[in-house]
Amino acid sequence: MVSLEYFDSSVFLAINGEPAAINVRALLRELKAEGRRVSTSIITIQEVSVLSFRAGTNFTDNYSKVSRLARIQGVNRDIALTAAKLEAHARDHVKLSTTDEQQDFSRRRKWDCLHVATAIHLGCRCLYTLDPGMRAFQKRMGISPLQFSEPVPKRAELFPEEPRTTQ
Repeated sequence: MVSLEYFDSSVFLAINGEPAAINVRALLRELKAEGRRVSTSIITIQEVSVLSFRAGTNFTDNYSKVSRLARIQGVNRDIALTAAKLEAHARDHVKLSTTDEQQDFSRRRKWDCLHVATAIHLGCRCLYTLDPGMRAFQKRMGISPLQFSEPVPKRAELFPEEPRTTQ
């Protein structure tokens, strides 16, 4: 059976020019070498496509780009209900101290819950994210056996990729 890994939107956004891109590409090579597959949600397509619809930018077919790297899962009944359960649990149990924390958590909760619910539905082993708030979500919510991790390869590469310079 193939092991599935989940990438949230932040990982795909990082591939294009962020410092974390080197680690993400190395992780993709590592996962491929180990026979593991990457999955993500259709929500990722929405999140990574916003910039291409801004005024003055050229359209980019992000669905095609993401689908070359990951299997894209739509939202179905089970995912929607699991996301609703996660959000209800968060509202009932997560205590945030400041108003800013509460507003930030509320704004992002639905997207995060849909990502987590998709990873759970697919039976993914790990959810990779660059978002520290998302990684904290696992502990706050007591989510297991799904692990949350930064997109960093476990092993160092013999010939690592050199950082690209933009000019």
